[in-house]
Amino acid sequence: MHSNEVATLVKKHVDDIRIVDDRCLFATSDKQRLENILRALRVQKVTHISAITGVDTGNVVEVIYHFDCQPAELNLKIPLPKDDLKIPTITEIFPGAIMYERDLMEMLGVKVEGHPDPRRLFLPDDWPEGEYPLRKEWREKSK
Repeated sequence: MHSNEVATLVKKHVDDIRIVDDRCLFATSDKQRLENILRALRVQKVTHISAITGVDTGNVVEVIYHFDCQPAELNLKIPLPKDDLKIPTITEIFPGAIMYERDLMEMLGVKVEGHPDPRRLFLPDDWPEGEYPLRKEWREKSK
C-alpha cells in the first residue's frame, strides 16, 4: 500500500496524519484505538512490524510503532503520560513485536500489559529496579 492508501485505512482511528511522500507517513493516536488500527492493518495483509521505538519528551513517553505496509512505512505514535506508562501488548496480532516491547519495558519503563515474556533483554540482572536509561530524568549513579 502507498501512503495515501494507508492514510485512508487508518484515518478514522487517528488524531492526525502527515504524509511525507508516497512511501512514508506519520500518524498519532491513543492506546484505546491501537487495536483497531492493528486489526485494520492485518485485514490489508500488513504482517511485518519493522520496529517499536520510544522517546521521552519530558512529561510524555511516545511509543512509536513502525509498520512495513509495502512499499509505505507507517510510523504510528502513541503518547503515554508518565503517570500512566501502560500499553497493551500487540504480540497476539504482530508476534514480531515481542523483543521490541521488552526493550520498551526495560529502557523506558513502559509497562506492556499482557506481554508473554517480560524478562530483561539488555540490562544486567542486578540493574536497579525503577531505573530506565532512556528516560530524560535518568542519570547514571557513580559507583
